[in-house]
Amino acid sequence: MDSPHSTSPHRVSVPRYSYYALSVLTLVNFLNYIDRQVLPAVGPVMQRDLGLTDTEFGAMEAALLLSFTILAPLFGWLGDRYSRTKLMAAAAVIWSLATGVIAWLDKLPIHPRAMHLQVPFFGLIGLSGLAVSLCLVRAVVGVGESSYSTITPALVADYFPIERRATALGVFQAAIPMGFALGFVLGGVLAAYFGWRTAFLIVGLPGLLLAAVVWKLREPKRGAHDHPTAEALESSKPASWWQTTKQVFTTPDWLLSTTGYTAVTFVLGAFATWAAIMLVREKNMSPGAAAIVLGVVILFAGAAGTFGGGWIADRVASKWRNGYYMVCGISSLLGVIPAFLAVTLHRPAFFLPPIFIAVALLFVNNAPFHAILVNSVPPTIRASAVALNIVVIHVCGDVISRFGVGTLSDSIAAGHLTFMHRLAGWAGLDPMREHLTSALLVVPLALFVSAFFFFWGAKRHSGKARTA
Repeated sequence: MDSPHSTSPHRVSVPRYSYYALSVLTLVNFLNYIDRQVLPAVGPVMQRDLGLTDTEFGAMEAALLLSFTILAPLFGWLGDRYSRTKLMAAAAVIWSLATGVIAWLDKLPIHPRAMHLQVPFFGLIGLSGLAVSLCLVRAVVGVGESSYSTITPALVADYFPIERRATALGVFQAAIPMGFALGFVLGGVLAAYFGWRTAFLIVGLPGLLLAAVVWKLREPKRGAHDHPTAEALESSKPASWWQTTKQVFTTPDWLLSTTGYTAVTFVLGAFATWAAIMLVREKNMSPGAAAIVLGVVILFAGAAGTFGGGWIADRVASKWRNGYYMVCGISSLLGVIPAFLAVTLHRPAFFLPPIFIAVALLFVNNAPFHAILVNSVPPTIRASAVALNIVVIHVCGDVISRFGVGTLSDSIAAGHLTFMHRLAGWAGLDPMREHLTSALLVVPLALFVSAFFFFWGAKRHSGKARTA
């Protein structure tokens, strides 16, 4: 992939409406991640009230990601052919309503039958009828979020020229840490003062109101701001689903960047689901304090990492063809040590600074990765490329970490997986008392994997960028 930066990023004009549309889309994405994160935020209280095991709680998160992932190719196909703004507005309504339903789901007189699943490496695990109901509703939340997250990056790409694209995507992606942060704070505070049910009801309402604004956004022409390269000369009529899928999976930049970001997604999923519970259960913080502390850390570290990552990446890539890859690879590698310290240290004065640093470095990846992603394929198949990316990063990333860390925690607590006991002992942890923390030792290892694939991509594109 040649660097798209044939001109300085400071010389390109952008229509005012593009900034308005970006603001609306970013705000809705902000609400999207508040709705997604409120469950982990109220997790300590909700688990206690409903008697959910770590495995069942992790299964709820996995259910959202599975539906999100399975439906992503469908929404990608639809997004390449139909009105993206209308699809996204409908998506906001779906996930907002489903979020509110969770508040009273346990009050229903009838639930599905309990389930027992044979999971590789972990053996037979069980889910109660209530847990199955919660999983089903979280899956509906995933339906809405899948449509929005699949289509929006391609839409943002069409509002902005290539030279400003990483910065624009950085603004859009900054809603992720901000939504995570406010989701933690709102969920924790509302659960502490009004109960966890109120938290779900309140965070679901704004998405319904903003859906009407998204519905009225003007649809930009696909590829409107792309330079007249060979990609832009592709047929404006999308190919069949199979042809599109084959084209995406045989694009080296798509493969390498997606693999590298899959490992980042694994880490983000593990942290998003289990950090608050770990702080309450094994680092002796109160539920409210844990939620507020995590919210503040994610707000400032995540926003700094996302905005900074986009700004830095556009400037590095204007000089070096592998700039986007290098920014991603370096941030993943630098995150290994703080991630390890964040998990293994026991006093807040010691583990909170590493958490801040690790979160900032994780979110540096967002903007340059998505710039690689949308620039790696022709405009006519961008939504499909994003959709297929979503399938890979979630099925192989945070579906595994959100569910797997919980199952791993229960297995360690039961005295199984002796190799994890030895690893925890080496890290200075008591695996029987700190079984969730011990399970989270997989996080630093995933960051090594991420760095390897991003540096691989950087090696393929070494050299200075072409200038005008």
